[in-house]
Amino acid sequence: MPAAIVRAATLASALALAAPAHAFCRTTTASAPPGYDPVDAGCWTQGAPIGWTAGRVAYALSANASRQVSLPDATRVAHLAFDSWNAARCPGGASPDVQTYDDGPVDIVSTPDCGADPCGSSGTTSRHAIVFDDDGWPHNDPANTLALTTITFGSDSGVILDARVEVNTYEHALSAEEPPPPHAFDLQAILTHEAGHFLGLAHATDERSIMYAFYRPGAIELTQDDVDGLCAIYPPAPSGGCSCRAAGAGADVAALGVAGGALVALLARRRARRA
Repeated sequence: MPAAIVRAATLASALALAAPAHAFCRTTTASAPPGYDPVDAGCWTQGAPIGWTAGRVAYALSANASRQVSLPDATRVAHLAFDSWNAARCPGGASPDVQTYDDGPVDIVSTPDCGADPCGSSGTTSRHAIVFDDDGWPHNDPANTLALTTITFGSDSGVILDARVEVNTYEHALSAEEPPPPHAFDLQAILTHEAGHFLGLAHATDERSIMYAFYRPGAIELTQDDVDGLCAIYPPAPSGGCSCRAAGAGADVAALGVAGGALVALLARRRARRA
């Protein structure tokens, strides 16, 4: 079965045009057309929505971190970014049925075990990486792209198998300070947005949302739209029980799809809107 490929729109600088408030969007197993803009066209809804099956999902920072940001600083900022999603509360005050946690630094990140049982131990022990690309950006548009999250999932089931966040420290100056100095991009804002992609959210059409498609320094507090999206993917588990939940129909995890969510700092309004 061929793998499904989907590509999220880019996140750009604060020079973007305003957009009306709409609901959150979810990443799906079907590829949106090139240049698809959820701000103009609304959420892409073809295919099955993706999501983790595990209630606890690990992430791990590259042990080398970056020449710009030390491992202790990167770890601290990643905790703040992911914990903002962990602290979300669904209607009634219950937590979403997913929590992320730092599994410690890693030197080498292996590819996911595509034949693993998505509801077994592999779902909770994978060390999904956050890496800093100091020596070159291996993806498109290095001058503008701030970060990219790549998700690997079962192309029928939508079950996420692996997530990798890459931060472009080759082309951009980043800061672990909050707020960042004028010359640098806000690492906490970047990682908070990418954590939403890590969890299965696509770009939102509400300009106030963390998941809105354009970078804004200081955008580190989830909005209700972000929380609603998280709760839609991971509704609270029944009291006293546990859940193992596929994101879409079917149980195929051998055929893979890949989704990418990029954060971009564009230099002009017209170019930002084209992205």
